[in-house]
Amino acid sequence: MNEELLDKLKRHAARSRGGTLEKVMRAPARLIYSKLLEKQCIRNNTAKKVKTPTFWGGEMTVVFPEAISCFLYRYGFFEENLTAIVLDHLKQGSVFFDIGTHFGYFSLLASSLVGPEGRVHSFEPTPSTFDICSANLAHRPNVILNNMAVWSEAATLSFKDYGVRFSAFNSIYGAKIAEEKAQGAVAREIDIRAESLDRYIEASGARPDFIKIDAESAEYDILQGMERTLTQIRPAITVEVGDIQGGDFIDSREAVEHLLKYGYRAYQRQDGRLVPHQTKQEYRYDNLLFLPE
Repeated sequence: MNEELLDKLKRHAARSRGGTLEKVMRAPARLIYSKLLEKQCIRNNTAKKVKTPTFWGGEMTVVFPEAISCFLYRYGFFEENLTAIVLDHLKQGSVFFDIGTHFGYFSLLASSLVGPEGRVHSFEPTPSTFDICSANLAHRPNVILNNMAVWSEAATLSFKDYGVRFSAFNSIYGAKIAEEKAQGAVAREIDIRAESLDRYIEASGARPDFIKIDAESAEYDILQGMERTLTQIRPAITVEVGDIQGGDFIDSREAVEHLLKYGYRAYQRQDGRLVPHQTKQEYRYDNLLFLPE
């Protein structure tokens, strides 16, 4: 367990809470500049790459006015609970699979945690997002970059690319975003290469200790291509859940129950600790941890 980094994460997370005035007082120049830059990019319909430090002492490129990028620039972290789970479970020499890498925040963190003897396999299908991901990760010798999607089988998929501002919502399915925040999110269809995780593992020889799955409603599809992984390798797995709007995808409950059938136990992080998760009929946004029994 990385106690020092967990303490740093807690401090950065504390800075992200509170009212606007409190946040400004904690880091006035950085917060004000980021707010002005965000508004300028939205007004001019432009994107700007900037470097930002991370809570563990690294650095990465982010792109304004994309929402995750803005948050990372202001506070140095993203998704406190999932970040804490990664800190709890990765160690020197671990093999980490990052399915849905986006700009590379979790892969960068994992690269630092697993060290030169470990490996990080990153999967990001959108070409424009992959370019930024690659800029952040290509210099890391323990990171293997894959410009492809993970799916139930080998396929060429029609993928919705919402552009850099909404790149976190690119998906096989529609954008998983609340309607009031979706203004300007217009998709273009692109073809992407996809592979099942079982076939990728067979071809690469990698044996993941930890798999993070964040694939914008395609989580269940990905799990369908992991039978050998779930029965023979049995890594720890995190799955993003959240049934924000209807669509032709499988609801989060099905993904949760699928892993339970393979002898996994579900946990959620609550009040700074892991607690057993009770399956729900409908899910709001969260990341659940699944550990083999």
